Amino acid sequence: MKTHNKILLSGELLLEAANIYKSAKTDTEFAKSILLAGAVINIVSPLLQELGIEPSEIQHAHVVLKLRKIDKDTLTKDQLRKEIGKSLKFSRMAYNSLKHSGKGELKASDDLIFEANLSEEAYFLIGNAIDDFKRLPLPVRTINSELPGELLTLLQSSWIA
Repeated sequence: MKTHNKILLSGELLLEAANIYKSAKTDTEFAKSILLAGAVINIVSPLLQELGIEPSEIQHAHVVLKLRKIDKDTLTKDQLRKEIGKSLKFSRMAYNSLKHSGKGELKASDDLIFEANLSEEAYFLIGNAIDDFKRLPLPVRTINSELPGELLTLLQSSWIA
């Protein structure tokens, strides 16, 4: 059995998400991009948090708090966690809708329809995944010898599809 490095795999998934997005013509292709980018975020974000680096989605959640005129300094840790959770739930809606149906007391058969612009959702998630991947403190050796050149180009350029 072969062992796999999740960071290296997530880099390949990120590249695939961006490539699929760039040539996408159908909602199915945009959905694939969303699922791939979401997988990358779910690998990279916890590692960033462990390293004390705030992932893109958390940064966006803080912006949402400011827009809602909620002073995060007046909230308890539990209240802040709940408010950030609301923002994350909203930003991950398309991804979560695609990766499963039904959750908690919601029956799967009652969770088969959702509304989203899959192209916009994919663009947003890929952008977050790129931002987060760029913040990983990868060893120079990994960057120079293990990441594909096409991924390095994606990471070094602006995400404009």
